[in-house]
Amino acid sequence: MQFDRLRRMALFSMVVRHGSFSAASRELGLATSVLSSAVSQLEESLSVRLLNRTTRSLSLTETGQLYYEKCLEMLSAAEMAEEVVAGGIGEIAGRLRISAASDVAQKIILPALSPLVRKSPKLILDILVDDHVVDMTTQAIDLSIRSGWLQSSSLVARKLANLDEILVASPDYLRRFGTPDSPESLYQHRIIGFNRFAEPTTLPLRNSVDNSVSIRMTPSAMTDNVSMMRDFVMQGFGLARMPSYMVQNELSRGELVLLLSDWALPGAGIYAVTLKRTLQPPKVSAAIEAISCYLSTL
Repeated sequence: MQFDRLRRMALFSMVVRHGSFSAASRELGLATSVLSSAVSQLEESLSVRLLNRTTRSLSLTETGQLYYEKCLEMLSAAEMAEEVVAGGIGEIAGRLRISAASDVAQKIILPALSPLVRKSPKLILDILVDDHVVDMTTQAIDLSIRSGWLQSSSLVARKLANLDEILVASPDYLRRFGTPDSPESLYQHRIIGFNRFAEPTTLPLRNSVDNSVSIRMTPSAMTDNVSMMRDFVMQGFGLARMPSYMVQNELSRGELVLLLSDWALPGAGIYAVTLKRTLQPPKVSAAIEAISCYLSTL
């Protein structure tokens, strides 16, 4: 394979990753004409169209998507080679691009990986905070940490921990509307709906003797962000179904109150999601282990 072809593949990947020739131009310090010419030459040599171009946007063709994935594998292999020679096999080094929802990034990833970064000065964290599922291939994500991740044949998901969910309210709300003492009494209350659930305002509850009940409640507010849901409940908008790690401090300070402790919500899993690779880079494996160990302490 010609060395020029490898360079064009790398430039093509950068254009796709940044979403435009101009953005890639600014990142690489190259003229847009250089990038455009490289992609055109690549398409000509392959006799296929890789990108659909308009004056305002570009997108991958079906063939371009497949080719881009292979280009990323090439770049990943090159990056791993650099990591090996940087200081020996297994050194934790290089840029680690992680995707996570805002609550997970702040409450889990940052404290979990801080010790790893201190021990690995050549490791650079690049955190993409997004409350929606991202395309790991297109955005060149090394690792995604998510709860309730949808399975995909092109991804590998490893369950790191179970996350408990609890029902909470503020003392102020309970003073105004009373404290529910049974699932049936929830009908008299309002809930803060979470839009990422299939049924945002429904509480599926189960007790220790395996009795189950599903309560559909009237919402007082709706959001797709866990941190915002916590803010709503702190302001007394209503009850909220929260992951326990998000409200531990508020519960210990008495700013929130645990409700219906004899009944359990389904809970969720938290997953480390990676692209399928023959061998994961040391930085990815180390990050997964660090996050897993941190979760075991929660």
